[in-house]
Amino acid sequence: MMKYLWLPVLLLDVFFGQMAARAGTRICNDTKVQHQLAVTLHTGGRWVAQGWQPLPSGDCAEPVPQGYHRNYFYFRAESPGYRFRDDSVRFCTAPGRFRIEDGADCALQDPARQGFAKAVFDTENRTIQLSRRSHPASGSAAIVPPQEIRRDAENKEHYSVDVVFQGCTQPDAAEFVTCRFVGNGMKFGAEGRVEISDPVFTYLLGLLHGTPLEVDGEMTTRFGNSGSLELYSVTPRAPNRFDRMLEQMQGEWMSERNPMDRFEISGAVRRFSYGGIELPPEFIAVQGSCGGTEEEGDYLKVWDSLSSTSLCYQIKSLTDETMTLIYLPQGTRLDYWRLY
Repeated sequence: MMKYLWLPVLLLDVFFGQMAARAGTRICNDTKVQHQLAVTLHTGGRWVAQGWQPLPSGDCAEPVPQGYHRNYFYFRAESPGYRFRDDSVRFCTAPGRFRIEDGADCALQDPARQGFAKAVFDTENRTIQLSRRSHPASGSAAIVPPQEIRRDAENKEHYSVDVVFQGCTQPDAAEFVTCRFVGNGMKFGAEGRVEISDPVFTYLLGLLHGTPLEVDGEMTTRFGNSGSLELYSVTPRAPNRFDRMLEQMQGEWMSERNPMDRFEISGAVRRFSYGGIELPPEFIAVQGSCGGTEEEGDYLKVWDSLSSTSLCYQIKSLTDETMTLIYLPQGTRLDYWRLY
């Protein structure tokens, strides 16, 4: 059951009304339409997401209260017909006014767990222009124009999620192709035809394994951490820092302490093996926070493909040849060498 800690309207208005208190980082709506704003701040030792606050066109908000002790925070803004470009860091949200602590009972599969953008907090004047993150959906950039790879949605409700492309399979001379994606702790499969009248899968066949995408579709089946999509559209995402780190992790790695302990990362899937015995695959993501951690840094979040459990690792170092992870919360150090 999802738990929401609701904040009274007056207190939430105070939370977003810090502009009069001091100059600092501002979020300004330089788009042509009103947006709804939510922010996530580190409060009381935990990350807390709060929203939604109207931000009319031309107005600014300064959401960081006086005395805030972190040098960054997260935000998300929404408006009908606009698409928000996040940094693949997800927090729970809810309709209307809400206040939710990270780590609350928010199912990873629930569409209410949404992506936020990371913002640097500065006590000096700093302005974040909303247009750098929120774009009209019809004008979003794509390598292939969206209208060329979009199906008729037939007014159905879309399921939209950021994913990493895991490749397609097509039997010889077969009419159908099956493509796979991993995102938000789940593996998605989609099947379609390779034909001129339905160019979505023709486009996917030409993509490189591990390409960052946003997919829209209707979830037709779901079992545990796997699901099937009726795919409506695919839109390339510009790789961010986390995508680039994940790309650097691709390949096979061996434990420095125990050569029998190995894993291989392919796209957003990690496969462990011990002494040649392969364990069930895991779904992974690189992000800026994990499991309510307080320390700033880069983290590897790992979801078990057979259950809803997840693990967190701090990425202590990453080079072309070595990787050091800190297993949280125990603080166990894990050193790996690249095999290929």
